Amino acid sequence: MNLSEYYNTVMELSHGIVITLDEDGRIIHGNSRFEALSGYEIGDIAGRDWFELCVDAKRVDSLRAIFAGIVEAGTLAFMKGSLMARDGRKIYIDWNMKPLFDSRRSLVSVLCVGQDVTAHVLRQHELLIEHGRLVALNKELSCLHAMNRIVSNMDSELPDILREILAIIPPSFQYPQSTGVRLLLDGEVIISGKFTPDASCRLEQDVLVHKVKRGHLSVSLSGSAEDGTKFAFLSTESELLGALAKHVGWIIAKREALSTKRNLERQLQHADRLAKIGQFAAGVAHELNEPLANILGFAQLAEQTPGLPAQVMKDLDNIIKAALHSREVIKKLMIFGRQVPLRKTLIDLNQIIRDSLYFIEMSASRGKVEVRMNLAEGLPSIMADPQHLKQVIVNLVVNGIHAMPGGGVLTIETLSFKDDVYLLVSDIGVGMTPEVMRQIFNPFFTTKDVDQGTGLGLAVVHGIIHAHGGIIEVESEPGQGTRFEITFPCSRSVRETNSAIDDK
Repeated sequence: MNLSEYYNTVMELSHGIVITLDEDGRIIHGNSRFEALSGYEIGDIAGRDWFELCVDAKRVDSLRAIFAGIVEAGTLAFMKGSLMARDGRKIYIDWNMKPLFDSRRSLVSVLCVGQDVTAHVLRQHELLIEHGRLVALNKELSCLHAMNRIVSNMDSELPDILREILAIIPPSFQYPQSTGVRLLLDGEVIISGKFTPDASCRLEQDVLVHKVKRGHLSVSLSGSAEDGTKFAFLSTESELLGALAKHVGWIIAKREALSTKRNLERQLQHADRLAKIGQFAAGVAHELNEPLANILGFAQLAEQTPGLPAQVMKDLDNIIKAALHSREVIKKLMIFGRQVPLRKTLIDLNQIIRDSLYFIEMSASRGKVEVRMNLAEGLPSIMADPQHLKQVIVNLVVNGIHAMPGGGVLTIETLSFKDDVYLLVSDIGVGMTPEVMRQIFNPFFTTKDVDQGTGLGLAVVHGIIHAHGGIIEVESEPGQGTRFEITFPCSRSVRETNSAIDDK
């Protein structure tokens, strides 16, 4: 057996891939294992540049430089690499390379013996992905646990809760120091960390509350690593953001439901308190009504006695005036306690407003208050007591005038939507604090001086509106004015009556 046959036999008996290259990296020879794995025939590729043919184009320059170093060193070397097969597959190879020299130390070839480690590399890659997934899952669970700890006490305001939640999100990502979070909710923005709106590396997820989009949760990543490569999100971090957005939506829904529940409880407690006060007030009014009527009657009879001194006449006149004022207070207490029967009829709310303002135009003018009316045309008629509604309008307008001691604008509006008719009265006056707003419908509560009001005006308004099955709501801020909104239900019978009138 000559040397060439011996050389070929050794190559074929090798359990690995064997290829020989010249000092420039051109292919000299290869074994059948190489041919089977790469899909190339040695006879077809002999003399071709190994790096141009069988190496990943992205690593050609770096691997060629490593190969030149091995040739120059002339010693056995190990290198992790890959082989691009004829069909485009990438096969991972662990190479052992040894330059071979003749007796004159001239390079004959570089012997490259490799082992196919593709299965091992792919398994490592899968393990890395699984490790990344487990790390992301651990971060997600830690973040959700922290969220649950924050929302275990829902007494804080929703914006404060959301700020706490956003603060724990950046540490859940790969590069917390370069990660920023922004929550856009109903037009309001909350930011935590170094959020960059125009960052090229950004993730975003919609925030849904009861399947309704209320905003979105965004995460930005800015900066680069020490080697100059830009930071990038992991694939698992997109899933993490999706889970966080869902949890934020759930927290918003829970907090709003709790707020609604508490508001309803407060309204029920307030309604119950007013009902009890109303019963008490009505009882007191009944007890006072008869003796007050006697005082008024006897004072009026005494006033008719001839020859009374002037001082006595003056005193009797004061007694009558005081009795009449007291009777008005009792009447208001009776209305608040719903002891005065309603005389409902089909009315035009717009006309009731015009009639009511006739009596207070002078008062508004003296107070330098401009009353603006924006009354909807074609407003449906409602079933109501016209005299009681006039008292509601007068009380609200007078309240608005008193709230603007330096003058201003008071606006009265009406409108209809679906089955309801609305009355809105707003001013640009001093407004009210939350503490005052909680008490304005309580009888005898007033912010005025002792001799300037009984504190029954809004209590009477509340009693009349509820006696009509309506709803009264108020919005106010100190220095920003006050807005009363009253809703009157338009019942089916009223709608049918209105329809019949229109047909005529």
